[in-house]
Amino acid sequence: MSDQWFERVQYSWFQKFIINCVCSGKLPKHVAFIMDGNRRFAKVNDITRSESYSMGFEKIGEILDYCETFSIRYVSVYAFSIENFKRSDEEKSELFSLMSDKMNYLLSKIDKIHEKGIRINVLGDITLFPDHITKTLARLELETLNNSEFCLNLCLAYTSRDEITHSVKCMAQGVARGKLRVTDINETLLDKCLYSEDLPPVDMLLRTSGEVRLSDYMMWQANFAALQFVKVLWPDFGFWHLIGSLLDYQRQEPMLSQYRETYAPFLEKMTRAELAAVAHSEHCTLKSHDNCQLNEAITDAYIQTHQTRTEGFLNDLRGERRELLEHCAELTVAGA
Repeated sequence: MSDQWFERVQYSWFQKFIINCVCSGKLPKHVAFIMDGNRRFAKVNDITRSESYSMGFEKIGEILDYCETFSIRYVSVYAFSIENFKRSDEEKSELFSLMSDKMNYLLSKIDKIHEKGIRINVLGDITLFPDHITKTLARLELETLNNSEFCLNLCLAYTSRDEITHSVKCMAQGVARGKLRVTDINETLLDKCLYSEDLPPVDMLLRTSGEVRLSDYMMWQANFAALQFVKVLWPDFGFWHLIGSLLDYQRQEPMLSQYRETYAPFLEKMTRAELAAVAHSEHCTLKSHDNCQLNEAITDAYIQTHQTRTEGFLNDLRGERRELLEHCAELTVAGA
């Protein structure tokens, strides 16, 4: 296997000129890729599926280098959907074998990963994979947990519906355990219970192959993202395709930025109003309704209590996720 993941792309003078031009405008912080077209690439080029998927993996390394050039520090890739478990046993076996090889390759290059400061997050339910893959994925995430220069999010055994359902279940368990109140549950808390809780929202979502659909991918995080549907198969995606997408992002960005800037204060105001209503209700149970008056000080005090309670819950949730990773990293694999 080549070290393309860790080799710098050599740009021509004209590419450097274009890079400087594009960098003069606003660039996304977080780009999410739907790497579509690997199987079609195999058919068109008369190669095996495994060869095509392997080329697709090498392409991720190339894209990471492009993104580093443009100071795009957060990259997410849709590597394996929960829906992919419905594929034939033969194809799943190929994919699992390839995934195991590639993830073990990354583990073998952990020194280079640390040198480049790459943090690898795995978003999804990794316990759905065979134990040897689950163990490798958990080790990769734990080994790179403290790296902060660049963040690669591998979405594996992932769909947006599953992620949001998981978030709701976490909050429900928090209520059942007495760590949360039902009135603590809101959009902000749900967002922080997602797999992507410590990541910025997606600024640009790009799908290759020409298909115009999101395939249940980061639909919460990409609420205000620029959508790019590029008519090229993933292994053929290259520098100029990314340049075109970034230029189109810059065309859309002023409008999307306005939406984001309008929504943020609206959400803050709506959340405060909801919490104020709860504070008023609780205050009035202690006072005569005839004399019940709610001032800002009471609302602020309740919001502080709410924030303390929810932060405690989130810290516990992060601890539980860390314990799950540590448990998965210590799995005993049959035949190992």
